[in-house]
Amino acid sequence: MDRSVLILHRQSSPGPLRESERPPGPAHPANQCRHGEKIGFAYSSSLPALEALMPDDFAARIQGTQVDPKTPTSDADRLPFINGQTGERIGEIKSSKFDRLRRDKFGKLLMELLMEGLDIKWEKSLTDIIYSADETKVTARFADGTKDTGSLSVASDGTHSTVRELLVGAEKAKVTPTDFATTLCFTKHSRERVLFLRSTPFHPLYQVAPHPHGSFGWLSLHDGDDVDHPEKWKFFHYISYPEPRNVENNKSMAGRLAYQKELAKEFCDPFRSVFEWTPTDSPLWYGKLRQWDPSEPEHSWENHDGRITLAGDAAHPMTFQIGQGLNHALKDSYELCKRIEGFSNSGRFSSEQRATAIAAYENEMRPRGGEEVRLSEANSIAMHDWEKVM
Repeated sequence: MDRSVLILHRQSSPGPLRESERPPGPAHPANQCRHGEKIGFAYSSSLPALEALMPDDFAARIQGTQVDPKTPTSDADRLPFINGQTGERIGEIKSSKFDRLRRDKFGKLLMELLMEGLDIKWEKSLTDIIYSADETKVTARFADGTKDTGSLSVASDGTHSTVRELLVGAEKAKVTPTDFATTLCFTKHSRERVLFLRSTPFHPLYQVAPHPHGSFGWLSLHDGDDVDHPEKWKFFHYISYPEPRNVENNKSMAGRLAYQKELAKEFCDPFRSVFEWTPTDSPLWYGKLRQWDPSEPEHSWENHDGRITLAGDAAHPMTFQIGQGLNHALKDSYELCKRIEGFSNSGRFSSEQRATAIAAYENEMRPRGGEEVRLSEANSIAMHDWEKVM
């Protein structure tokens, strides 16, 4: 749900949540890859922050949002790390827990838990932010001609954030491409093939595979809801590879998939087979790995006395090999919640109190987010360099 603008009113907290997406339900092309598929995500280190923000029954219900709700992860689970050429296990990514969640189901759960008291306006497209001269109000204007005014706007409108562009300018707001790209694939297979892809020694949920030739493979279950019909399950997989940042990839989606299949021929199973079996009409998404560091001096923004700030991918989009984007978005939410609770006082607060609180949030978030952006990029570079892997 990293596509939102939250408006906090003095009279009530929280205020309207303006969403660029449709309500949870059938897939919609906006903000999704071809054919409406939504990318899943992982979370681990943010679990305490997330639970602190949620109602008491949240922990019991989040299991139902995992890609395979019948196979719960445990504190003993590790993300396997294998040699993409030979299949040899070369390590594991250690974490207290590594849950793989479906974005649509996780978003629906949050809506169910938080809907009470929230005024959510769906399918909104932000066009401008206006600040009152008395330093008390902020107004968000939308493409449909509507607007909303409050005391604080928190923008979590994604990697290509409109609000970030308004705050720092179009050029400075641009995400920086790295020298790597990929085509994400979402596939279904026959029952026999699905059972093979999840068979021993392969991990049933996820695995990663750097390759000695400089590419990097990922394979995970994306939707295993129907336990009795594996042929209905979906897998998510990609191979990322070097591609100079200044090179424009003009291949068709069919051409990009063909290149993924060609790369996969050098991989061991299950990577080789899952790409060989990928239907040509599968949902696909191509992109370069990109990032934006909020701690860089040229990326600082004026928060207008604490009336506007950024969070999530709007504040610190990062490369995804180590999957820290959601963890930091949830940490942002936790920190913001603490700061807002500290000054809101049922709407009886001064502009100075709000400015101090939002400055404290940004002073914590920007170095934290910036450090993770740099670590994620360094990790992405390392995962495509066999000497660094070993």
